[in-house]
Amino acid sequence: MTPGSAFVAGNQNAARGYHEAFVCAKHKALMETGTPWDMEGRNVLMGQDLAPILENWSVRPCVGSAGCTLTLEIAGQIKPVEVFLMPSEARTLSTYIGAANGGFGGA
Repeated sequence: MTPGSAFVAGNQNAARGYHEAFVCAKHKALMETGTPWDMEGRNVLMGQDLAPILENWSVRPCVGSAGCTLTLEIAGQIKPVEVFLMPSEARTLSTYIGAANGGFGGA
């Protein structure tokens, strides 16, 4: 991204803190029209640089073993992603997601 205007962008998620970066007029216009964006350090991420959009998710216990299967339905992908989680991994993921969303989530 080429620095251009003196526009200073803050992170869309105020819970993660405020950061500043210079963006060109083209990207500033996209941001103002609601195009999804995020910041990583002092870099503004847009388009393919962003993580894919999660449309839906589900969890189901596994029969015959401890743990569960996490299913993620991602925008633009036909087949969902399935991940097996041991109980300790599921707790760690829950704690991390909770912390990233203001402290909610279980352990």
